[in-house]
Amino acid sequence: MTTQLGKVHAAARGGRAARGGGGARGGGAGPAGPADAGSANEQRILAQALHSFATRGYAATGLRAIAADARLTAPMVNYYFKTKQALYERVGAMVMDGLVGAIAAACPPDGSLAQVLAANLLAHLQFGVDHPEAVRFLFSLLYGADEGRPPLDMTAYGAVEARIRQRIDRAIRSGELVPHAGVTRADAYELYQGLVMSLVMHDAKAPAFGKPRTEPRVAARRLAILLAGLGSLRV
Repeated sequence: MTTQLGKVHAAARGGRAARGGGGARGGGAGPAGPADAGSANEQRILAQALHSFATRGYAATGLRAIAADARLTAPMVNYYFKTKQALYERVGAMVMDGLVGAIAAACPPDGSLAQVLAANLLAHLQFGVDHPEAVRFLFSLLYGADEGRPPLDMTAYGAVEARIRQRIDRAIRSGELVPHAGVTRADAYELYQGLVMSLVMHDAKAPAFGKPRTEPRVAARRLAILLAGLGSLRV
């Protein structure tokens, strides 16, 4: 199933192709009905807003600039989004829905601890490959200046974190993971989450420095090293 983030990503590619081909302002690749045109315009606005928020920040992003980037008029943007805050909140919800959906689709509900942790890790990395600007948007949210931007609802991703924490707890209670002396449940979760975030951040920055992204086999090896440091896995 194509998510809204996927549609926006496709709209961004289409917009770049149209600019390269000298497409008309506000036009499309071919004839479309009003509903199709409206949907396409909204996707273009969201694509340009994601790019601007991710690269310029909240304060430096304006609706008129987004309209120009999307090759639409300012009133057209205001028709869909009355304020910059409303547009930012919509972009944030779209990004979070895309990330949470990608993780949910990849993680086996009844897998072993190692399978669940590996699937969660690889889903994060693949999301970065598929949607690099969405990842930059999230890092600007986590580590960038506040700039007066509105808070985003992180409840859905909090549920993802809670499931991972609960799976680690269940593995320890059942004896699937026997922690080494001094290793706590909190240690296991925080170190695992640190591995996920460090690899995602590495991959987000790698292209700018001419470095390759993390290969799945490398990510799996580092996860295995982490698990070995936390305790003994029993199948």
